[in-house]
Amino acid sequence: MNRIWIYQSKKAFTPSEIEEISGELNEFISVWAAHKKKLHAGFEIKYGHFIILFVNQDEVLASGCSIDDSIHFMQKLDKKYDLSLFDRRQMAFVDDKGEIRICHLNDIPDLKKSGLITDQTRVFNNTILDENELSSSWKIPFKESGFAVFA
Repeated sequence: MNRIWIYQSKKAFTPSEIEEISGELNEFISVWAAHKKKLHAGFEIKYGHFIILFVNQDEVLASGCSIDDSIHFMQKLDKKYDLSLFDRRQMAFVDDKGEIRICHLNDIPDLKKSGLITDQTRVFNNTILDENELSSSWKIPFKESGFAVFA
């Protein structure tokens, strides 16, 4: 089973950023290890806003130190490309045209009032932990998300 970590960018990646970030991620995962054992890891860049790191936990478990290494690496990417990957005051959602939009939590009441966000609007739940949840629970209706309390 793959354990995952999802990082959401405030802005869409440009094609050159995707290429550069992919190269840096490939370098990182090629040496990423837990207790000197190489992790069977990978990544995916989805929808132009999300970096998903994954580790096959059936092979080698990611440890506290290896998870810290990944966080430090992602912090460097965050700073280099000005992505706000660690700003938990943002919500990503799919608008009625199918586009990914990012808003600040303070904007949710106005977006709800205007109808841009409804109870059925698909929002991204970046707290999921494994690949099964990625396919079933990553995009959920706004009303079922933790963001609904901000409306």
